[in-house]
Formats: sequence, C-alpha cells, structure tokens
Amino acid sequence: MTGTQNRNEKRFPIRTALIISLVGISFFLSILFLISPASSQKFSEPSQAQDADAVSEDQGPKIERFDFKLTANNTFYQIMSALNVSGPEILDIVKKAKPVFDLTRLREDSVLKAFTIDGRLQKVEYKFSDYEFLLIERDPDGNMVAKKDELPHETREVVVSGTIENSLYEDALKAGADSQAVVALTEIFAWDIDFASDIHKGDTFNLLSEMLYVEGVPVKTGKLLGAQMKNGGKNYSAIYYEGKGGKGYYDEKGRSLKKTLLKSPLRFRRITSTFSRGRFHPILKRYRPHHGVDYGAPVGTPIESAGSGVVKHAGWKGGYGNYIEIKHSSGYSTAYGHLSRIGKGIRAGAKVDQGQVIGYVGSTGISTGPHLHYEVKVAGRLINPLSVKSLPGVSISKKEMQQFAAARDSVKHKFTSGGTAYALTKPEN
Repeated sequence: MTGTQNRNEKRFPIRTALIISLVGISFFLSILFLISPASSQKFSEPSQAQDADAVSEDQGPKIERFDFKLTANNTFYQIMSALNVSGPEILDIVKKAKPVFDLTRLREDSVLKAFTIDGRLQKVEYKFSDYEFLLIERDPDGNMVAKKDELPHETREVVVSGTIENSLYEDALKAGADSQAVVALTEIFAWDIDFASDIHKGDTFNLLSEMLYVEGVPVKTGKLLGAQMKNGGKNYSAIYYEGKGGKGYYDEKGRSLKKTLLKSPLRFRRITSTFSRGRFHPILKRYRPHHGVDYGAPVGTPIESAGSGVVKHAGWKGGYGNYIEIKHSSGYSTAYGHLSRIGKGIRAGAKVDQGQVIGYVGSTGISTGPHLHYEVKVAGRLINPLSVKSLPGVSISKKEMQQFAAARDSVKHKFTSGGTAYALTKPEN
C-alpha cells in the first residue's frame, strides 16, 4: 500500500506539470494570434495594395490604394467601373487626360494606381514612359484635374570600352553596354564588318552614347554618338553628324559609312559553308559549285535585305526552297534561299529598303538543316559575297567639313579623355 501510494505521488507532479505546460502554450499562441498584424490586415477586391495611412472609419476617412497590373484585355473604363466610378465621370477623366496621355492606349504589364477616400475615386497615377506619368486628382471643388509629372532625370554621354574574348554581344554587355547599344554598333558598321564571320578574339570596341538616367539609375541607351572598332588589325571609326545634307554616320574623313550592300544579311551568326567552285554536296554526294555563303542560324531568325531595291522573285525555286531575289542599284543583285517563310508584303515588284526584314531562316528545298544560303551577283555574274566592296554613300560637302571636323574632334577627345561627359536635362515643372 505504501509503495503504491509513493508511485502515485511521483506521477502526480509530472502529470500536473504537463497540463500546466499545455495550458501555457495554448495561452501564448492565443495572445500571439490576437496581436499579429497579419490577423488584422484587410485587402479590398480588386485591390492589390492598401495605403499605409489607411485608418478605420471610427478614426477618420477610409483611404485605400488599388494597384492594377494591366493585361491585354483591360481598359480604363473597365477598371474605373470596378471602383464604382460612373460612366459620365469616366468619360470626363479620359477627355481631360488626353492632352497628357490617351487612356485608351494603356500598355500591357504596366501598372495603374487608383486612390479612393470612403469609396470615392480621389486620384489616378499612370507611368507612361521611363520618367513621365499622368496624374489625375480631384480638386477642392470635386472636379478631376489631369497633369503630367516627371521623375528627376538627365541624359549623360557615356563611354564604354572593351576587348572581345568570347563574342561582341557578351563582352559588350560585360563592359557596361546594353543590348540596344550593341545592336546600334552592328548597324553602324554593317557595311564594313561581317559580324557573323569577321569578329575575332582580341578585337576591341569603344562606344560613346547618350544614356538616360532616372533618379540616378541608368535606364535606356539613346543615340550612339560615336564608335570605334579594331577588327582583324584594322581600325574603323564612326562619327554621328547632322548637317544640311541629312544625318548619319561617317568615317574620320567625312565619308558616309552607308554603302550599296550590307556585309551580311544576318547578325551574330556563323558561316557553315563558303563560296566554292567545287564543294562536295552533303545530300547529292557529288562535287558541284557552291556560289554563295551559308549562314547557320535557328529557324525563324530574321533575314534583312542587303540593300535597297526591287524584288525580282519571291516564292518557291526548286532546291533553293523558299527563295527571294532582289535587284539593287549599280548592277548588283542578291538572293536568299531555304527560307522557312517569306516576309509579309514581299512579292515580285515590291520595293524594299536596306536592312528591311524580308524573310526568316529555314531549311526548305535541298537542305541538311536550318541556314540561309546567300548569293550576290554583279552584272549577272555570281561573286563571292565575302569579297564584295560596295560603293560608298554621299560624303560630307566641303562647305560643311569644318563643322564636321569639330564634331569629329569632340568625339575623339571624349574617347581619349577617359571620363564621362554630362548633358543635363532638367525636368519641366
């Protein structure tokens, strides 16, 4: 009896301790839940955010903020209707906003912000450019007033320099350029450098471009003011100049960089087969001439017209598959074979501009894989596209050479000074 009693006396404190612990934990969790901010947070549909200054109805007006990330199907009328704004007032807002921004042209994936007080629309904000936004706000008389506002911004002239180790695109991005600047560089030297085959390890580049900064952060590259490339031991320069004869890029002697034909109808692609009088054909299994250059590229890669001209043929042509032939000035013509499809509006008799997309890489006709077969003729005779020396465009006139020389020397100085020039743009109030 005594032993049993002792055992019960030992169990009792343990059981009591467990019960007290469980009660304590439950009480602590209850208190934590009651004071947790998440338990009292409230979002209104279709609101995606609520203003931090919102207070309860007992303390004052209820202020709410709604962020709408727009889809392709959203309209301003639809969004305002969801906030219980009347039809006539929506139309009035659209009319007042139009001098600043057309609210019927909202962009997909952009954000429209709306603010209400006690359920009544008070303010709308919409950013429609890198630094500009539309602000619509109710005035003391209850009328909606629209105006444009701007974030602090400036345009700077920025120099980016680098050496090619892997590819122009990759190494230019590492040096601080953006994709827009790299594309602009390839467009400027497209008549002198074949960026699909002529780029080598150790080539160098310098870019002088305008850069838009918004609130101190670089946002977008603007105009490329000058460029230098050392390619295969040869130096190339480009100076942007606007004169009486137009605007464009010129070399240091004032000669236009724009020529009759581009060096390549594709960008950043590899050459898989060159011009040959006797190449072994991988499908026909015999030696035959290969009067062109094959550029390997993924299906759907855009193909650009090497020069301005008139389309002679656009359609199917035997082993070439989908095929385009274009007649240019000075006796030149170019041809493009194995296309997956021909560009919209490209047909016999149509006029095309240099650099215009005319079709897309494919593997139609007699072909072992996706590529572009590119041919060039002069006076009807096939020549090696890689050896083409096109005629130059119009040079700077003697009357303007002094002004051009000043622009050229300014660009060269900025390249060699090693600094960054600033051209400030003050926001309009």
